[in-house]
Amino acid sequence: MADVPSGPIPPPPPPPEGTPPGPGSLRPRTLGEILSAAFEIYKNNAQGLIVIVAIIVVPLSLISALVLHYAVTTSTTTTHTAGGLTYTVSTRSVGAAIFGGIIAAAIGIIIGALLQAAIIRAGAQATIGDPVDVAVAVGFILLVIPGILALIYFSVSIPSLVVENRRGTQAMSRSANLVSGNFWHAFGVIIVAYLIVAVIGGLLGAIGGNNWVIRWIFNAIAQIITTPFSALVSVLLYLDLRARKEALTTDVLRSELASGM
Repeated sequence: MADVPSGPIPPPPPPPEGTPPGPGSLRPRTLGEILSAAFEIYKNNAQGLIVIVAIIVVPLSLISALVLHYAVTTSTTTTHTAGGLTYTVSTRSVGAAIFGGIIAAAIGIIIGALLQAAIIRAGAQATIGDPVDVAVAVGFILLVIPGILALIYFSVSIPSLVVENRRGTQAMSRSANLVSGNFWHAFGVIIVAYLIVAVIGGLLGAIGGNNWVIRWIFNAIAQIITTPFSALVSVLLYLDLRARKEALTTDVLRSELASGM
């Protein structure tokens, strides 16, 4: 009696290149056909697509608006002098305003990523004639927290690969093991570094204004400036986690770097 496979049945291998399309195959499209199909799918599924966008945009943009509102709220102080004069002083916390702007920018990035993912899935469903699944938008919002957890736990996978020559899942497992027990420390380092990079990139990118050439130049400059910083934060966090867990020494690190060359 043949053994019954316990796992899921793997998908069939793709046909060789040049094989003529069979029943149910998606045919290649020209530029005009792609744009025309996009408009057609939008027209036929407008209600579902708009609901998906609303499910993602409304709650997250509300949080962003509330953060900005309270961050830039002005406090007013009224003072009465001995001579009967009254004057009012309005103050605003610059630090709170900057922090609020950073949080709002981060939420904007999250909104864009979630919308892109949700609409791509909906578009793929509509292309093959399936109904657009509105509930997928809720699912993508719920994926934010697992996504953040994965980002933190796998944050030092590349340093594990470069320094210790751990490959693939070994590097990811090594990263998760190092972060375990130091999650909030790693979380704080990564989030603050990300916000610094976002602020620098936003400030330099805004210099170009509506001139796309200047904007491209300053975006490239921002990337050139921030990429080394991001990599340095990553490797320093990795070394810090190893120092906390393993009492890493310079001799051990030097030996690992030499063996990995």
